[in-house]
Amino acid sequence: MMKLGVDGVFVGSGIFKSPPNPEKMASAIVEAVENFEDYKMIGEVSKGLSGMRGTDISTIPQEMRLQERGW
Repeated sequence: MMKLGVDGVFVGSGIFKSPPNPEKMASAIVEAVENFEDYKMIGEVSKGLSGMRGTDISTIPQEMRLQERGW
């Protein structure tokens, strides 16, 4: 996003729902946004992190889905 010209990013749920260490994820995101062209540094601060878990559409009741997406 930074290369597209935005001046910031919002990743609230990506931080708060990231296992096992939301604080480390937040710090890594700040470093990555501030140094978005330093790929080696981004790789280093990203080690050991994993993204938030997704939700399989089949587990969401039909009446709670906001949209069906082509399947």
